[in-house]
Amino acid sequence: MLILGLVGGVASGKSFVAECFRQLGAAVLDADKTGHAVLYEPAIMDAIRGRWGDGVLDAQGNVNRSAVAKIVFAPGNDAEKRFLEELTHPRIEARLQRQMELLQASGSPPLAVVIDAALLFEAGWDKLCDKIVFVDASRDIRLERAVARGWSAEQFAAREAAQLPLEEKRNRSHIVIRNARSRDNVREVVRLTWEQLFPESSTDA
Repeated sequence: MLILGLVGGVASGKSFVAECFRQLGAAVLDADKTGHAVLYEPAIMDAIRGRWGDGVLDAQGNVNRSAVAKIVFAPGNDAEKRFLEELTHPRIEARLQRQMELLQASGSPPLAVVIDAALLFEAGWDKLCDKIVFVDASRDIRLERAVARGWSAEQFAAREAAQLPLEEKRNRSHIVIRNARSRDNVREVVRLTWEQLFPESSTDA
């Protein structure tokens, strides 16, 4: 079972590439969704409330991710961002490892597991992976996608600044997939990548 880490810039299209791998037979673990689940753990909720008060909770008493994001991504708030990462990243990693263990122990484990994680390198989760896939897209394209999601240019820049430089991510990756053309093109590139990784999985049909 090959473990692939999936990284890229903000709004580079990692989720679409992950879905392409899923359609080919990979299991996909979404670190962002896992992080959302971690925020519901009572110990995590208590620590966040103790740090930032009731203002970061919603009407149901759960952590309001938007309110937390405004704090940790604000200029000069590196200490708050570090607090959140040190609090949640070990829990996220433990959940990812457990999910991989369950897949490996299943009757028919997948050929590959894709860990879709924007902060794969920053959190040290690359150590869980056999290979890293970098999804490459220009800044203009990524900004356009982010704005279409409802982000402002300032929010996009803040998220980008909170991550490792793209060049470093690219240099630390083993495979680069360009996501600048049509979805069909990207899907074909992912298929060819899969066949290179698992030549025995390709057929002559």
